[in-house]
Amino acid sequence: MSLVRKRANLTEAIIKALCGRVDGGTYAPGDKLPSEMELCREFGVSRTVVREAVASLRLGGKLYSRQGLGVFVTQSEETRPHFAVAPIDDVRSAMQVLEIRIGVESEAVMLAASRRTPETISEITRAFDRFNALDPGHAEEEAKADYGFHLAIAHAAANPHFPQFLEVLGQDIAFDLHLKHGHASRLNRSAYVKKISREHGAILSAISQGDTRAARVALRRHLEESLNRYRLLLGELT
Repeated sequence: MSLVRKRANLTEAIIKALCGRVDGGTYAPGDKLPSEMELCREFGVSRTVVREAVASLRLGGKLYSRQGLGVFVTQSEETRPHFAVAPIDDVRSAMQVLEIRIGVESEAVMLAASRRTPETISEITRAFDRFNALDPGHAEEEAKADYGFHLAIAHAAANPHFPQFLEVLGQDIAFDLHLKHGHASRLNRSAYVKKISREHGAILSAISQGDTRAARVALRRHLEESLNRYRLLLGELT
């Protein structure tokens, strides 16, 4: 396993552990976190790993820093900085979320290709196989497996913020995918699923070969087709 991926895995583990303590009340609102050195000794990791984990939780709003005093648990929802989008329930808002995804996932897939490891390739391949193993006709399961494929790529980027971003948008992405897969149920279902599988396969192949440019092109082509369909639909409605 590469050093970059190993560190990313350790960072994700520390993030989960600290999140569990905050959410479970071990660290109450307003409590000061143990020092960097104390956390390093407890978890057996480097200061870099601890700093990356704490930075991620600060970005998510669970922690905040007080200069010269340390890091503290956020005391109220009102003080938490966070990324959020309004719940989507129509084609226009689905299109807007998809525009954001294209920008973020285009970068994630290039990083996944350049930082690929046998482990991350295996994870993406398993997600690819799960989608292909589904019986055509189950739009909800297809949507979940489709999302799982993209989430595996985000994890492979070896930067915890990419999967966190997709998880924040989880419900919104699900709405978009249900639109796609639900619409396909009224068309040639088998042909549609095969088409998605081919597009996923092209993305996986480019990542496996470490071809960052091809990975980005394949990912954008995969997502932009839905985006263009939404734009066409909105044009017909106006």
